[in-house]
Amino acid sequence: MARDDAERFPAIEGVIESARSRDLLRTVFETSLLLCADLDLQTLLAKLLALTKEALGAEASSVMLVDKARSTLYWEVAEGGSASSTLKSITLPVGEGIAGAVAQSGTAIMVPDARQDPRVAKRVDAVTGFQTRSILCVPIRFKGSILGVIQLLNKEEGTFNEQDQELLELIAAEAGVAIENAQLYGTLEERVRLRTKELAGANTQLTQAMSELKQAQTRLIQSEKMAALGNLVAGVAHEINTPLGAIASNTDILNRGLRKLTSQAGGQGDSTITMLAKLIQTNAEACRRISAIVKDLKRFSRLDEAEWKTADLREGMDATLTLVHHLHKDRITIIREYGDIPPMECRPGQVNQVFMNLLVNAIQAIEGTGTIWVRMKTEDRTIRIDVQDTGVGIAPEHLDKVFDPGFTTKGVGVGTGLGLSICHQIMTDHQGSIQVVSEKGRGSTFTLILPIHAGA
Repeated sequence: MARDDAERFPAIEGVIESARSRDLLRTVFETSLLLCADLDLQTLLAKLLALTKEALGAEASSVMLVDKARSTLYWEVAEGGSASSTLKSITLPVGEGIAGAVAQSGTAIMVPDARQDPRVAKRVDAVTGFQTRSILCVPIRFKGSILGVIQLLNKEEGTFNEQDQELLELIAAEAGVAIENAQLYGTLEERVRLRTKELAGANTQLTQAMSELKQAQTRLIQSEKMAALGNLVAGVAHEINTPLGAIASNTDILNRGLRKLTSQAGGQGDSTITMLAKLIQTNAEACRRISAIVKDLKRFSRLDEAEWKTADLREGMDATLTLVHHLHKDRITIIREYGDIPPMECRPGQVNQVFMNLLVNAIQAIEGTGTIWVRMKTEDRTIRIDVQDTGVGIAPEHLDKVFDPGFTTKGVGVGTGLGLSICHQIMTDHQGSIQVVSEKGRGSTFTLILPIHAGA
């Protein structure tokens, strides 16, 4: 009826064609706006298919893109159909089915009856359970290269016609540019993500390197201080030993001379000789104490033992306790509980430095009177050293930070926050460990675990 009317009334035909042109232009315009509004490929294609399906009255639609590396087509987006999600797991070799033929030839194909056309890939319907009746498939191009295809299935009224193909080809031309832009954007976004990840990794490595450099610098400064201390101790020991030797020798001569005079003196002279004998004995004891302190100083610094050597840790601890005696004299009781431990391989000077830091910290933690226990024992193939005090303890929130460089709970001018960090590094260098157990107000226990046979 409409065709007969159009033939009899040319004006009616013109109106119909004008309406079709307006619809065509409106659809193309809407498509253009849609494709420019988004750069996410999945979102863009889903909106495109919804518009196309509605404009052309199709039951289902899909976009398949070409995987050039494998010469296959894969479903990027599918709209409509009871099992459209299943299509994501299926691929078609270029050349197979209607979509494969279009991707291979670059020419649109219209199939009015899919059940009778041998080119249709019926295995897809077998997998999805969808019944394909008619097909309109056109290629998606960009600069002469085929990116994929747009496929419409089962026109709801009648079959697909040339006007449908013309409109779909216009939409496909717009889609080609949008898909290329989206893919380029996705590639660029991935490159930015990877580059950001690389930069973050490089920044982390740089931060770690800076931290290690600072720690190395701290250890170097401390090592230089210890070396300077060793030189000073060696010089002081030499300077003290020379006059000390003369005093000790003279005291011995005086003592022997006094014994000879004792047999000759009488009366008031006896009391004088007795007094002189006591003074000589006091001088001799003072010389022995000075000599012992000098030996402990030399033993602590161990300037000549910077390399790995076999050492008795008990000697190093005793020497260190002698040096810190003035810090706790008449205030803190030191209890030594040494087990039968074997000599171990270590850098004696560094281990003594750990002992010094732990003992000074324990002494400073005790306000007023208190007790420090120093324990040593063998456990399996290691030596365990505990330094326990009755000091103020460490707050729970600080326990995880005590070995961090720069962290200190001491007042300004008392601590630098480097002592325990250096102890931790020295123990690590010795393949050992250092742990702390503490309770606020009840004291702390620092535990060193050192392998007996570590070595460099």
